[in-house]
Amino acid sequence: MPTAQHATDYDERVINAAREVFAQQGFAAPISEVAELAGVGVASIYRRYPNKRELAERVRIAATSRIVAEAESAREAESDPWKAFERFMYGCLREHTGIGVVLPPHADCEGFSEELLTWRERMISCVEELVATAQHAGGLRGDLRAADVFVLFKHLNPPLSTDEPRRAELRARYLTLVLPGLRDSSIPLPGAAPDWDELRRMCERSADSGASEG
Repeated sequence: MPTAQHATDYDERVINAAREVFAQQGFAAPISEVAELAGVGVASIYRRYPNKRELAERVRIAATSRIVAEAESAREAESDPWKAFERFMYGCLREHTGIGVVLPPHADCEGFSEELLTWRERMISCVEELVATAQHAGGLRGDLRAADVFVLFKHLNPPLSTDEPRRAELRARYLTLVLPGLRDSSIPLPGAAPDWDELRRMCERSADSGASEG
């Protein structure tokens, strides 16, 4: 009989595989690709997750909770607000996070579970606090908004045809280039910062139809 630990390990393998596959191919990717990467059968995935939307939601919950954990860890580890923000950014984009391509999870919130929506609100609150604290301390430019951070995640984590260790290396490389611009406010940022509603609308328009049942 499968143990609770066995089920946890299985879920972790499948969710990690789904994150990698969705990050590279979008939510239209077939479940067979997820099964192959996880080393499990397609039928077993469907027994655990009746449709792709439910699996996609678990990936979003995992990524959203990861952002919260990175924010909380950065605040605890660094007394300097800028260092905490910097640590948070590197933590979110390190190897195997999956953050950026599958997040933010704003596309059509109707039908999302209370668990995901609760994590989403907690994530927004954590990132807004990190940004505001770093700005108040003078380390982070004042015209940056928390929603900008998630657009940066999208830009810094594009789907690239290479393995995840190399993608993570490139994310760290380009984040290192970007970070000084987040401190230097001598050149004003063009255009208005996105708010959460605009970010949600943009994600709705770009959401892959493969995230629906199938």
